[in-house]
Amino acid sequence: MFSITPPIGITPRLDLGNLPNEQTALSIRDLNLYYGATQALFDISMRIPKGKVTAFIGPSGCGKSTLLRCINRMNDLVDGCRVRGEVTLHGQNIYHREVDVPALRRQVGMVFQRPNPFPKSVYENVVFGLRLQGINDPPNPRRCNGAFAAGGGSVG
Repeated sequence: MFSITPPIGITPRLDLGNLPNEQTALSIRDLNLYYGATQALFDISMRIPKGKVTAFIGPSGCGKSTLLRCINRMNDLVDGCRVRGEVTLHGQNIYHREVDVPALRRQVGMVFQRPNPFPKSVYENVVFGLRLQGINDPPNPRRCNGAFAAGGGSVG
């Protein structure tokens, strides 16, 4: 006798080529990106499953960060940048003209290799996101300084 159920702790392998829509968090289809006349991404199509960690791995300059920038529409801020194709998050086209881009960016975060702070204090950089959310009474810098000091820094 044998069992066809995977042992506890082992997840069955996903067939990403045939991933059903209800298991798809993000879908990219025929994505092309241009900086002016220069094409940087060529016919990208992929599905990213819900609830799974996904990594983009490749050599420097192959387009990993450019693709990530498409997913949260940071390329909208680059003059001369054009995106063609479809990117859907939970079934909704993120490039539809009625998409609330700041709300999208709250759902699709990015972590950069190098910090890129605003030219302000550490405290102002930390509470910037709170202020964007309409929280205009962020924690007092003196209250936060204890936490920063524990990490070897200060908010001032």
